Amino acid sequence: MNTFKISSRYPQDVTILSNAFLDGYMPQANGEFVKIYLYLLRVSQDPAKSVSLSQIADRMTCTENDVLRAVRYWEKTGLLIVETDEKKNIAGIAFADPKRAGSEEGQDKRPAPEKNISAARGTLARPEEPVRKEEPYALTEDRMAELAVREDVQELLFIAEKYMARPLTRTDQQKIFYFLDGLHFSTDLIDYLIEYCVSRGHKSIRYIEKVALAWHDAGIKTVTEARESTGKYHKEYYDIFKALGVNSHNPITAEIRIMDKWLVTYGFPMDVITEACTRTILNTAKPTLGYADGILTNWWNSGFKTLDDIKAQDARHDKGKGSGNARSSQSKKSRTPSGSFYNFEQRNYDYQSLEAQLLNMDTMSGDGQE
Repeated sequence: MNTFKISSRYPQDVTILSNAFLDGYMPQANGEFVKIYLYLLRVSQDPAKSVSLSQIADRMTCTENDVLRAVRYWEKTGLLIVETDEKKNIAGIAFADPKRAGSEEGQDKRPAPEKNISAARGTLARPEEPVRKEEPYALTEDRMAELAVREDVQELLFIAEKYMARPLTRTDQQKIFYFLDGLHFSTDLIDYLIEYCVSRGHKSIRYIEKVALAWHDAGIKTVTEARESTGKYHKEYYDIFKALGVNSHNPITAEIRIMDKWLVTYGFPMDVITEACTRTILNTAKPTLGYADGILTNWWNSGFKTLDDIKAQDARHDKGKGSGNARSSQSKKSRTPSGSFYNFEQRNYDYQSLEAQLLNMDTMSGDGQE
């Protein structure tokens, strides 16, 4: 595991955030990037402590790629100075003064968008872990006002309120305008996007945005393409049912929410989920989603991410159990054997006392006969 140190010139025991960062950088940055920046700033207060990408990812409940993208984003803004070794691994990170980082005349410090990695692979990124563009699109007030007067946009906002069963907040509207103007989605595609998310029990605009980013990174531009991609995603629901031995059942909303938690929130690959389903059947002889959910939640809380992690834990458990059985077997050899024949209370007799009692009984018996 490659570790590195983070340094800062800020005072110790406190984490100071520059107003220049709050005013000039945070409003345009992705929320996940801001969160990671703040955590790096916190770690920098202990110059003797080394961290790794995996440790930061575990702490922030994200992936190492998310951390790396955030670091690269802040490096391009000039707020972070990143040192790398000969293998291009991060060897150190230093914080720059936000005031000086953005003071160079005529230089645009905003990063360029990341390449469409997911589309190049031909796969659709999961909603909770999309391949995001590193430069979030900023809508001006004038542009928002211009979009708001369009008849098709007004109809879209009305439909969105019906889907979400509540009045849209300003943030909701900003996100929808971002889908239109930043991701270049058509109103029909956004309509289907919101319908798709709400039908699966997700009305959060944050979740809807993540799905939108995943579709954008996968190159989806039409409703037809979106339906095809979600059809592939739905296949995983039926793969899970198949692993549980359920063949003639369509998933209901409550079941979809549970499976979305495994696939999206936990981010488990199918082989891990299938293993949990197999153990569910072996232990309960029933296709119980709740039991499988307990297994997967325990694995997630334990930090297991892959089937290899789980097998390694099984091996450790079996090894500990084997040594425990050996000790138990050795202990049993030193004890009286168990079983119905031996299952009685042991007694300790005073044989001299018993002999005296018997002699006394014989004497009394002889006196009686004379």
